[in-house]
Amino acid sequence: MARREQRRSGATTVSHWHVTAGEVATTVTLHPHGLETVVDAAWHSAAARLSWHPGDRLARLDWSDGRRAVLKVSQTTSGFRIRYRGSDLKVLVVQPHVAALLSHMPVKVPPDMSRFLLCPMPGQVVRIDVAEGDIVEDGQTLAIVEAMKMENVLKAEKRARVSKVHAVAGAVLAVDQVILEFEAV
Repeated sequence: MARREQRRSGATTVSHWHVTAGEVATTVTLHPHGLETVVDAAWHSAAARLSWHPGDRLARLDWSDGRRAVLKVSQTTSGFRIRYRGSDLKVLVVQPHVAALLSHMPVKVPPDMSRFLLCPMPGQVVRIDVAEGDIVEDGQTLAIVEAMKMENVLKAEKRARVSKVHAVAGAVLAVDQVILEFEAV
């Protein structure tokens, strides 16, 4: 089992972290040098100098091969969200011994909500354009919800049969409240 390793030499501490960015996972070694940190990652051929401290919104990377990048960084509950030139990446940073245990953690699969039409925002149902048993086509209007004095037309995303109507015209709904339920055709 991998262990977090720290070595002190003067005021610097070398540390190893397990980083998962998208589908890529690797161990990263951090070598602090004053206000900057040298990052040595197994998946990258050149070391990079990182100018970033917790709480900073921007991070600057200067690679030893001359390339530079400025990244927008925000902290999440399980790591960081990094954005660069339109790319958005969730990054998990944990100690190596924690990473070894992650494979034993159950993955929580979100429930399949594709068979429901949910209210996109708090509002009042103006009308329901379908009934139970109707077959709806992709793009067909299903319901209209009024929110903040604007009518929002809710349309079908695919062909399906309406199995149950949960709301009626005039009903006031909360966000994500079920309006219609579908079944496959």
